[in-house]
Amino acid sequence: MKSNNKTQRSNGIELTDIIIFFIVFIIFGMALLSFFPGLLTSDNVDQINQAITNSYVNAHPVLHSFIIGNLTKLSGIWVPALFQILIFAIGWTYCCKVARKYNDSGSNKIFQIIATLAISVIPLNFLYSITLWKDILYSYSFLILLAQIYIGVKENYKYTIPQMILIAISTISIMKLRHNGVPIGLLMFAILLVLNFIFNKKWKQSVCMLITFIVTFIVFSIPGWTINITNTGGTEVGGVLDSTKIYCMGALLNSDIEFEVEDLEFLDSIFDINDWKNLYSPYDGTSILFNTNLNKEVLETEEGAERFNEIFIKYAKQKPGTIIVHFIKVNSIWWSIKEHGAMHSIIINNGSVSEMSNGIYDNHPIWWKGNDKLGNYAINTLSTKVVYNIMYRPAVAIWVSLITIVAVCIKERKKGYLLILLPMILNIGTYVFLMSSQDQRYFYPCFMTEYISIIIFASTFIKNEKMRNVKINKNINKENPKTLIIIPAYNESESIEKTVNSVYDEQIENCDVIVINDGSKDNTLEVAKRTNARVIDLPNNLGIGGAVQTGYLYALENDYDIAIQIDGDGQHNTKYIRNVIEQIKEGNDLVIGSRFVEKTNYNQTFMRMLGNNIISFTIKLLTGRKICDTTSGYRGANKNIIEEFAKSYPYDYPEPCTNMRILKEGYKVKEIPVMMKNRETGVSSISPSKAAIYMIKVTLAILLMGLKY
Repeated sequence: MKSNNKTQRSNGIELTDIIIFFIVFIIFGMALLSFFPGLLTSDNVDQINQAITNSYVNAHPVLHSFIIGNLTKLSGIWVPALFQILIFAIGWTYCCKVARKYNDSGSNKIFQIIATLAISVIPLNFLYSITLWKDILYSYSFLILLAQIYIGVKENYKYTIPQMILIAISTISIMKLRHNGVPIGLLMFAILLVLNFIFNKKWKQSVCMLITFIVTFIVFSIPGWTINITNTGGTEVGGVLDSTKIYCMGALLNSDIEFEVEDLEFLDSIFDINDWKNLYSPYDGTSILFNTNLNKEVLETEEGAERFNEIFIKYAKQKPGTIIVHFIKVNSIWWSIKEHGAMHSIIINNGSVSEMSNGIYDNHPIWWKGNDKLGNYAINTLSTKVVYNIMYRPAVAIWVSLITIVAVCIKERKKGYLLILLPMILNIGTYVFLMSSQDQRYFYPCFMTEYISIIIFASTFIKNEKMRNVKINKNINKENPKTLIIIPAYNESESIEKTVNSVYDEQIENCDVIVINDGSKDNTLEVAKRTNARVIDLPNNLGIGGAVQTGYLYALENDYDIAIQIDGDGQHNTKYIRNVIEQIKEGNDLVIGSRFVEKTNYNQTFMRMLGNNIISFTIKLLTGRKICDTTSGYRGANKNIIEEFAKSYPYDYPEPCTNMRILKEGYKVKEIPVMMKNRETGVSSISPSKAAIYMIKVTLAILLMGLKY
């Protein structure tokens, strides 16, 4: 029963899921408000008009035209833009949840949240989410498919019915949202189906998977069966001749091949030979392929197409190296981190379609300030070389994907993870011989692969447990434990003597007091020496962390069973020391005196309460345990913790950071209720701004330390 409940909880919506979803939704939503009603190009205007007139042309995938066109008819292009945002937010949240199924540690949760934030603020992603290109939903389909491949590798390709449905939806979406996606989606489904049977040897399961695919395919085909579709007859340039040969001919014409006069005359009838040579670029063929002077009529006849094909083959055989170099260069967008030719990337307004659409789709930002800020931010990232390469260059995404997945294969000793790279490789393969320009959107699936590869990499290499094994307590003298009270002091001349005496007033047996004078500039040292406490005078101010660690080091070297730290300013009520000792004797490793574990009349300021709650939430996210009073310096430690703190103790934010670390190490921590002296009113000398800065810095420190341990 316990394992079933655990499974149900892991399948339900968790707080981490909500955080990840809303990070994406809010940031992408801000982009939509800033560039309202969304972004598009002339292709999208044509697709939307097809839906409005119910006269579809298969030059664009009909399913995509149907989706964005009919969603636009509801209330404008912001509807399909919002639809895309929701698809990515839900899809990405799902992918993160899948990865956490195999590593549900707090550190992995924090990593996923940070990674989601980083991915969401990349202009490529928040601008693409509101751009109505077919490549966007096509790429999001890859994301869902990759999650299913990861599950397959982990579970020996034994899929549940919902997972089979997601495989069908993702592969069929890939097939129907881009023409080049047909072989990719079909092949990937076939591979997963075969692997399902090979690993499980269950016909019923494989048949169920196949039926799910067929039914989903039928459902996705219904729009195409019910609408008016016109076939365009092929490529942009017409006839059987594709644009690749026309583009490559520019490379041949610029080589040292001697063309026969009659061949040149025929080529000149298609496109001016001098323009063909001068306009040719190995990185962008649009100036030739979309030139208004390109005579497509010559190529639309069977005789003209055959003649051009003969000429191309004739001279390509003479200089095959020229063709090879052409393809290497035009494909540099996906293999070279260095940009050799200008890459078509993001758009930030609909100015290019304003005239052709009579201004219907002009941008009218709801959040004008966001339009200015996000637009400038996007432009700045495009103009900074290193940032540009990391955020936008497909080659970087591909190399990161390769490195991270290979690392996972090595760590897990399982080659099956390489299958995660296959959809990306297949997508690249469909463009290798057909590419005519450096269009980044064709390779957006590479970025989806990169992002999920990073999540998988983190889930593999981050320690796969919320807490380590519980440590065994070192033996302490439970009858009469040797106890040390550590009092760090910096300029506490007015309170140090009273604090020390209040400890001795408790008359605790076998208890010593040590004052660590942390380079005080007043006469704290002289006052402390007048008491019965041992005194260590630090030559320099080491800060609270250094002073307290000195005390723990003293406790370790002198074999104390228990060490209790209290502040030298007199705020800690020493009447609770006996309870701290008793709790340690009962087997707790670290005992924290908490103002908030029970309702007391200690009134916090709003900023202190907010800061404490945020820090408490962060620690719980990392460890699974809640600490109510995260910054309490009233703490008791047994021999285990004395040794830990003597070896390592943070300089800044020692209490929250060490609380998190001790929980991660698997030690037993307990909070007990305490009240402070003269602090019941909650009056604080810390300003709200300083409290806010402290909260932010502590939270970041805990996150970084949490990923380390």
